[in-house]
Amino acid sequence: MIEATYQYFIVTEIESDESCLIDELPRPLDKKFWMATKGVRMDNEYTYGVRLKMSRDGGLGIPDYIPNTLLLPMVSAKLKSLLEKEAGVEIEFLPFSLYNHKGRVAAEACFIVNVIGTHECVDTAKTRGEKSIISPGQFEALSQLALDSTKVPSNAKLFRVNVFPRALIIRDDLRVVLEREGITGIRYVAMGERYQLL
Repeated sequence: MIEATYQYFIVTEIESDESCLIDELPRPLDKKFWMATKGVRMDNEYTYGVRLKMSRDGGLGIPDYIPNTLLLPMVSAKLKSLLEKEAGVEIEFLPFSLYNHKGRVAAEACFIVNVIGTHECVDTAKTRGEKSIISPGQFEALSQLALDSTKVPSNAKLFRVNVFPRALIIRDDLRVVLEREGITGIRYVAMGERYQLL
């Protein structure tokens, strides 16, 4: 039996003048959101009934993968449903409502995607970026990511890596599903492709 080989991509947003932008969280959530950038379960630390506002620096369009400056994967209800069904991984979905520039509801049900945990599967010799002074063994920023395919769990379709947990990695078969379903707003960065991730 031939073992399946997969390609992996970093999930990032497509920048567009038409798309909305979220650039702030309400207090006290702004002091705790780091947990959802590192795959730490928030549980009762998350305040339900959260309302997030579109920045005036962005447009009014709401893609399925919602642009923001907070280093958090934010998604539509459609994308949440697909990830629940197809990702096969533990995800904490943290709900919020999105309001437009005039303070009116633009989308009642949106979600922060907190993929729980990380995997040690990075090829550090081929990975380039700015190493963290505060957290040894981790990166503050990445310009090129490489995986050691022998260390990637065979069932991992969507995951975080331990050296840079705020990046989400997607497997090509899950990417195919999202593209087939017309998911908008995602750019897929291939392993080894140069791209600045902060």
